[in-house]
Amino acid sequence: MVKKILFVVSVLLVTACSSTPYENFDSATVQGKGSMRLVSQVSQEEMVKEFVPSNSGGSAGAQFGLVGALVGSAIDASVNNSRAQDAEQMVEPFRNALLDLDVRSLVYHQLAENASRIDWVSDVNPVMEQLEAGKKPEDYVLGVDEDLVLMVDTRYSLKPGTEVVEFVAMYALYDKDAIRKAGKSKAKPIYSNTATIQSYPHNASIRRLTESEKEAERQSIEQRYPTDAELAKNTLARNQKNKKKALANLDTKTLSVVGYNPNGSVWLANDGALLREEVQAAPSLLADMVVKDLMGEYPLPELAEGEKRKHPKAPQLLEESENGMVITRRPNGTLLSKHRDAPVYTTFGNVF
Repeated sequence: MVKKILFVVSVLLVTACSSTPYENFDSATVQGKGSMRLVSQVSQEEMVKEFVPSNSGGSAGAQFGLVGALVGSAIDASVNNSRAQDAEQMVEPFRNALLDLDVRSLVYHQLAENASRIDWVSDVNPVMEQLEAGKKPEDYVLGVDEDLVLMVDTRYSLKPGTEVVEFVAMYALYDKDAIRKAGKSKAKPIYSNTATIQSYPHNASIRRLTESEKEAERQSIEQRYPTDAELAKNTLARNQKNKKKALANLDTKTLSVVGYNPNGSVWLANDGALLREEVQAAPSLLADMVVKDLMGEYPLPELAEGEKRKHPKAPQLLEESENGMVITRRPNGTLLSKHRDAPVYTTFGNVF
């Protein structure tokens, strides 16, 4: 059941991320507001492990119509149930390594501490609270005393291949007066975004080439495809074409990481030292990212005069640390912390 819920949440997160506006929060919209309630929610009780869901229903439906879709859906349910059970069994030792850690409290205390830096509201009241099942955020907002409500919903998991530990915070800021004016049926947050942390890839499966490896590859390509003027015209043209293509592929070429273990044994060594280290460090970084976003400390790239804001094709670098971890604003506007040489590990695969 936990795994089914996690998969649904993952889908919702993808949907939310895709609709995130590529913009900064404008604190001018909350000028004059004196108080804000910060609601920290972590609904899960323990570490979970994601799994790659089956898509037989979609494939069969595309080929054989409704009957195929129904048969495929039945297969999906059976396969997903089996994969969920496998994931539950596999994650048990990870949970045992974290038994004495109260992740919900770690997240709450870091959010509360970092939120004290917010300068566009004078009074921040942090609470650790779970909304009742089925209760809409706007109903909750109208029932509190504060002018504003910042809801932060956090989840954490192992990715399907156990390469990284992931923390995801979906946060939304609500204005009580704005909800009253718009009506509950049309109410929406005045700002929302998602911050994701993918830990140091202690169990990395693939990586990009380093600069020294790229240089060695360039030299090899130069030797493989000589472009000396004395070559025959056809040979020269062919070598130039192949050389250009090979050099262009260097930026996307990946290598398998020696020592990768899909069971994630590296996380459990020394009583789960690496796992515990990353789980304890993530809430602080996550809270810092959320608050910096709300305080405008992650500004968008400057525009030339007359230029309109568009979603960029490449991530915007915001911060970089000595150990290779970087924080970027993704083209869809969301924030991501990961290692610069690692891919983005997703439920369905790895994306650079």
